[in-house]
Amino acid sequence: MTTARSDQVLVLLSRWRVNLGTALTIVAMALAHPGHPEILRAMPLVLLGVAIRTWARGHLDRRHRLTQTGPYRLVRHPLYVGSFLIGLGVSAMLGTWLVPVLFTVTYLAMYLPKGIREDRYLLGRYGDEYRAYAARVGAIFPRLSPVTLGAGGGPAVRFEWERVIGHREWKTWLGVVAVVAGLWIMATVFPEASRSSWHMWSPLLALRNAHT
Repeated sequence: MTTARSDQVLVLLSRWRVNLGTALTIVAMALAHPGHPEILRAMPLVLLGVAIRTWARGHLDRRHRLTQTGPYRLVRHPLYVGSFLIGLGVSAMLGTWLVPVLFTVTYLAMYLPKGIREDRYLLGRYGDEYRAYAARVGAIFPRLSPVTLGAGGGPAVRFEWERVIGHREWKTWLGVVAVVAGLWIMATVFPEASRSSWHMWSPLLALRNAHT
């Protein structure tokens, strides 16, 4: 496959990620049988994802520099890491083990193409500076070496709430609050459906047992 053709495929996959994610979220919510214990157990994972995204937004400056401070000192795509943790935590609240598995597969399919496109863009814009940065810092997993944990490249940049607000990260906060509140209400209004993570599979199990 040529580079141009590869870029077209990556663009297509990247652009459909939001629509696909929204559709899958609606389906998952319709099939969900959350319980209060499941929500509380998964909440730290969601809050960790929110914290990582907020930390990253407070350092991110796309216009003037290659961001290498804050969480970007540890991974090149901390926003993706934060989003994954939020999604994984929410999917764990839904009351069935299958949803987190499906979420992980879907998330990788949606965000790997975008990550590749972003790496190519930054390489084209910053050249050798980005090559050195990518050699020092992992994409989504930290390289726990003295070089990585030391001072990042480029000028020191402090976390600023103005950047967080400017990037409209508050939309992520509102979305998380709305989803978690919706699941909590579901668990409160339909407690019987929340008692067992196998509830949604009971018709299939009954049909199987009837033919054994």
